[in-house]
Amino acid sequence: MMGKLIGGGVSFIIVIINLILKIVIIASITWVGEDTNSEQLSSITNGVFAAQFFNTGILLVLVNANLSEHDPLFVTKYIKGPFYDYMPIWYAEVGEKLVQTMLIQAIVPYITLCAGFAVPWLKRKIDRGLCSKDEYKTKKTSMAAYKDLFSGVDYVIHFKCSGVINIVWVTMMYGVGLPILFPIAAFNFFNQYVCERITVTYQVKLPPALDDQLTNNELSKISYAPLLFLMNGYWMLSNP
Repeated sequence: MMGKLIGGGVSFIIVIINLILKIVIIASITWVGEDTNSEQLSSITNGVFAAQFFNTGILLVLVNANLSEHDPLFVTKYIKGPFYDYMPIWYAEVGEKLVQTMLIQAIVPYITLCAGFAVPWLKRKIDRGLCSKDEYKTKKTSMAAYKDLFSGVDYVIHFKCSGVINIVWVTMMYGVGLPILFPIAAFNFFNQYVCERITVTYQVKLPPALDDQLTNNELSKISYAPLLFLMNGYWMLSNP
């Protein structure tokens, strides 16, 4: 029981780190800027995805791997985890944490959805006074500030795209040895579909018109996922 609690804690920490990395990378790339809005969104998507995939699909496995006998030794000599290969105990120790991480990420859309309703409501309640029921009472001193309080936030579509690519890559990379990842990924996509429909309808401003560059960029990244399925899947099957 204690081991499961610790594993769940590690998975939760990974999800939190993913969220922090997304925020930092989005702010950094936005500060640097691109020639067009579509290019900037594509750059943010790629940057957030790279950080998220490394943190979710690589780092957790890497810290538990033992590569001390592989080249280049000046790097691998410091990687001295307990597992030399995909042995049965790896699935119980590392695989379980990976599954828990993906399962937590499948629930995150509902948490984000609830926060999207709760935070604006609380801000408006504080603005008019916690005990006041007068909807026309406000502490704002300008119409622009008042409208901003009751307007939705910007829709961060690039944030969603990077998450979708990460789910596909992690699922394809470890799905052969951990087939439970496939129904978890389907559950995640269903949750995102439901939550995004509600978010776009009730919470955010009308998204800006974009060309197909962001969509093509996402499809391009997803198209490489079957290679991970073949390569890492063969490795998993060769070490039962």
